[in-house]
Amino acid sequence: MKLILAEKPSVARDIAKALGGGKPKDGYIEAGEYVITWAMGHLLEIDDSIAPQKWEIESLPIFPERFSYRVKGQAQAKQLKVIRELLKKSQMVVIGTDMGREGEAIARLILIHCGWKDWDRTYRLWTSEALTPEVVRRELKNLKPAKDFDSLYQCAIARQHSDWIVGINLTRLVSIKANQGVWSVGRVQTPTLALVVKRDLEIENFKPEPYGVVKAIFSKEGQKYEATLVFKKELLRDKPDTAMDDDEEEKQGEDTAFRLSPEQAKKIVEELSREKTGEVLKVIKLKKSEPPPLLHSLTSLQREANRLYGFSASKTLSIAQSLYERGYISYPRTDAQHLAESSRDLVRKILKELGYQELAEKVDKAGKRVFDDSKLTDHYAIIPQKRGDDLAGDEKKIYELVKRKFIGAFMDSYEYELVKVFTRLGRYEFYSQGKTDLKLGWKSLYQEKEKETKLPHLREGDRVLKEDLKALTKFTQPPPHYTEATLLKVMEKLGLGTPATRASIIETLKERDYVRLKGKSLISTQKGKELVEKLRQSGSALVDAELTGKWEEELESIYKKKLGYRGYQDFVEKVKKLTLEEIEKLKGKSFERKTESVGSCPVCKKGQIQDFPKLFKCSECGVLVWKEFMGKKISSKDAIKLLEGKEVLLKGLKSKAGKKFDAKVRLENGRLKIVGF
Repeated sequence: MKLILAEKPSVARDIAKALGGGKPKDGYIEAGEYVITWAMGHLLEIDDSIAPQKWEIESLPIFPERFSYRVKGQAQAKQLKVIRELLKKSQMVVIGTDMGREGEAIARLILIHCGWKDWDRTYRLWTSEALTPEVVRRELKNLKPAKDFDSLYQCAIARQHSDWIVGINLTRLVSIKANQGVWSVGRVQTPTLALVVKRDLEIENFKPEPYGVVKAIFSKEGQKYEATLVFKKELLRDKPDTAMDDDEEEKQGEDTAFRLSPEQAKKIVEELSREKTGEVLKVIKLKKSEPPPLLHSLTSLQREANRLYGFSASKTLSIAQSLYERGYISYPRTDAQHLAESSRDLVRKILKELGYQELAEKVDKAGKRVFDDSKLTDHYAIIPQKRGDDLAGDEKKIYELVKRKFIGAFMDSYEYELVKVFTRLGRYEFYSQGKTDLKLGWKSLYQEKEKETKLPHLREGDRVLKEDLKALTKFTQPPPHYTEATLLKVMEKLGLGTPATRASIIETLKERDYVRLKGKSLISTQKGKELVEKLRQSGSALVDAELTGKWEEELESIYKKKLGYRGYQDFVEKVKKLTLEEIEKLKGKSFERKTESVGSCPVCKKGQIQDFPKLFKCSECGVLVWKEFMGKKISSKDAIKLLEGKEVLLKGLKSKAGKKFDAKVRLENGRLKIVGF
């Protein structure tokens, strides 16, 4: 019997479908000479009983001689028993879990736990393509020895064990010192939190400074155009096209080429008040071309979904994983934005499947912006695998983001004409910029494309009428708060986490109440600020994003350089050394959570209503309002109204049957009660 171990039941069904459908059994499927069984994600987790049960500083550091694992729950135990029995009858095992270090860890830990030792008869199903019947049948003929991926497994458990070592030691230490619940500390989550805290402190400490801008309205033959006085011509440059970019920092403030002091701006306007006409000094026309954007990696997909739809990184990953398992898109947990040279036939086939026959002819002309083996490791970019006409809702949105990047990659470049005009008024020069689309190309797929800005037909030497002139006083703006989109971009740049783990890192920060969402913005809490501040004061290396990024590179090198168990040992020893240093630095620090107040208590008139992770509570009388009611979040303003005895209309409540409705609620005997619709 040949046993295939898939990561989830849905993947097992896809494999069985390729083998004729098979006969479903309890925990596995029989399909000819193959039996397909499955994990349920991670069936096993590190057994925390290897650490002392009592949390005390004297027991630190905790460095287990060996790591043991336990079954996660009853359902997992039942499935593990099925796998163990099947292994006893197997002549060969095929690992068919996801292609990455987490998928490798899931399978290897199960096989080791079940006592499987015949690694010479263990193989790997390894493909980035969606598991269509054709792909499954092809790859089952092209299996790779599992030993080729030993270093991938060592990379996976090096990450797992080192994260456990850092987490259990420093989380226990800080939590003991704080004595206010769990204060988690992590190899990746803590430097990520430090980025958010640093940004928020920059915003809090930011002092706006005034500056002046001189704006003019000119006209020629009744056609008006706006111009801005150029203060520093040498700083003038093409403004970046940010319409397709989620980098909010590119969109902040006015170009410094136009900034003066407010006093200068007023004096210039006064000086030019008598001028009636200006002269066009120079007209520069440039034909510009923008090639299609790169294909989606997981991080770029998460960023775009957050920018357009407000989706969290974890929601986008969950939807993408589901689409992959059902054959709509390729493997999503990838950092690649290119395809392999050998993928051209596959791409032509998919374009035809999607109804873009005319683009299939352009595949051979596509260069390294699409096909580049040097940019690939194990997985290529995310692309559609079949039509998604039957999809709806959020799944449709994510599928379409993947599809339009893929379709656009084979469309013509976006072409436009950029017109720069310099107009002299008195002894000053004013700058105008116009933009006219010549060929939309790939941008025709995007509704959020940048609008045209057309100028009148102007030539050098033209006299133009001054219609208006004014000095505007503006203020410098702080950098924007991080959104999940912009934080993901920085995490990717600094090497914090992997495409597969970044979403869970951000979710952990929310769950620990280190950051909260305000609209799309991620805002650090007092608890988050306190942790980062004390770590910085102690000189902790864990707030250093560059160090963590370097560690991530070292983890990857275990696999890429085939370092095997030696690579695992070297990395974990390095982490142990750093953990010991961190413990010594933090032993003398105290941690205190400063709870935020959202207003005075309307009940006792003495205390403050304090904002806790799951409730609002008075510091004096203890009256409280839970933050969630029937799936709806309660805002601080609504909590105050409820404590005042008022009725509040809540929209989007969810019934037990899952139906949404609106209702008026009131606080009675400490609980919310529906009083009207």
